[in-house]
Amino acid sequence: MTIDNPSDSTRQFLFVPNNPHINRILVFENNSSIPSKELGDFFPFGQRPFPDRDLVIPLVIPPNSTQHYLMLLDKVGETFHIEPEVLDFQTFHQRKSIDTLVIGLFLGWMAIVFIFAIFFSTELKSWSGAIYAAYVLSISFWLATHWGLTFQYLWPEQIDWVGKARPFFNLLTNILILLLVVMFFPPKTTGKITAKLIWAIIILQVCLILSIFLTPNVLKNPDAKVNLLQFTLVVSLVSSLLVLYYPFQQWKAKVPIAGYYFVGIAFLVLYGVLIQINQKVVSIGLPHYLLDFGSAFGLMVETGIITAAFARRASLFKKEKEKLTIEILEKDKQVADQLIQVQEDERQRLGRDLHDSIGGMLASLYIKTETISDHYPAGPIEELKQLIQQSIQEARSLSHNLTPHYLEENGLENVLRLQLELVMQKYEIDFHFYFQVTSTLPKPLQLILYRISNELLQNIVKHAEATEALLSISEQEGQIELIAEDNGKGIDSSLAFSGIGLKNIRERVNYLRGSFELETNQTGTTLTIIIPLHA
Repeated sequence: MTIDNPSDSTRQFLFVPNNPHINRILVFENNSSIPSKELGDFFPFGQRPFPDRDLVIPLVIPPNSTQHYLMLLDKVGETFHIEPEVLDFQTFHQRKSIDTLVIGLFLGWMAIVFIFAIFFSTELKSWSGAIYAAYVLSISFWLATHWGLTFQYLWPEQIDWVGKARPFFNLLTNILILLLVVMFFPPKTTGKITAKLIWAIIILQVCLILSIFLTPNVLKNPDAKVNLLQFTLVVSLVSSLLVLYYPFQQWKAKVPIAGYYFVGIAFLVLYGVLIQINQKVVSIGLPHYLLDFGSAFGLMVETGIITAAFARRASLFKKEKEKLTIEILEKDKQVADQLIQVQEDERQRLGRDLHDSIGGMLASLYIKTETISDHYPAGPIEELKQLIQQSIQEARSLSHNLTPHYLEENGLENVLRLQLELVMQKYEIDFHFYFQVTSTLPKPLQLILYRISNELLQNIVKHAEATEALLSISEQEGQIELIAEDNGKGIDSSLAFSGIGLKNIRERVNYLRGSFELETNQTGTTLTIIIPLHA
């Protein structure tokens, strides 16, 4: 190469081979037998005369002179492809500014996709999301290595790793994308043979990676290097065809989201095949800029479409989860309804037995005392009759509690009001009752509210030692609020739920998906229950 400088000032140029992966470049100036510069992948990055990801060589041409350069470029065992240019500094920096913008845009996009992939992995709780994240990371490293950035910034002194990095990330990326498609679309309906072939290719590429690390001299021997790289190329092409064909099979079988993968991967695979053909088979005239950065644009399209597929799957997964949750809740509710119905049937049977059997026997016993009252002293007989009457009232009260026959006919408000009147007749407690519900309550809800209210009344009259109490049931913003309050001695908080009564109340409230709050001290107890009307 000869460069003339007819001007009276020194001129500086930059020789750019547009290939950052040349093993060795020796620069000889003006027929000298001693190289003035040595650089390449076989030397540490710091030895380069110009700090750039490409193997840039500065050329200084003195005024009114002609410089002759002879350059020896060594790339033994690899495809030799360069598009050398001699540029002035201004043109070079303008081009590098555009290159930096494109690289920054690509790496920023891949970082965003990587974060989304981690999110999808967590959201879907699936290995496919984690594999996708690893694929995005691996292919980003592969392109960064292809551009020479990793040698410049990550391992500038590791010259042994420079030659291994590209085939390693190439094979790792192939493995991950194959794993991704076969994990994302398990071969349940179609593609079982293709899936087995994919697993075979994955195992083969794992063996190739191991051969790179277990045989360190494989890339130093030219013949072995040629054979390894050519075999890697064939395996990569087969991987590309499989990773394109398998989603196509799934798409034809109408597997959801398979079309996203097929279209997304097609962008990158077809472009990758063109690059491989252009570089290693026959030149088809692709421009340097497209060869260097076209993969980045193809990857951005591919990852964008695949990320959309993950987003679509996350949406479907959420809908399926919500649907399954609703079905489980409905099934649980049906089981609980059946259980409550069984309990109510048993209560009604016990109530009828209590009323018809025990009540009838007590009534007969009372009549019998009437017939024998003339033969015995009046005092003991009257006491016996009073005891029998109290037993009859208690049996009737228990029977009515077990079988609220008039709940559906008279409504919850009237039944509770009658119940409170009976309690006040029997106990010296001043009860206040408040009922304000405008909606029509379902029969099961009325029954449960009746059971809860009755349990609360029994607790107050038996344990509270109160003189005044309140029972309030009101409707507020689609919820039923039930409040029971008394001025009794309170409840020991540590023992509050050890009794059967409050446990039963809490279970019924939980069944209705309501909330339960208990406030108690030495001056009284307040229990507030909130139950949604449309649980």
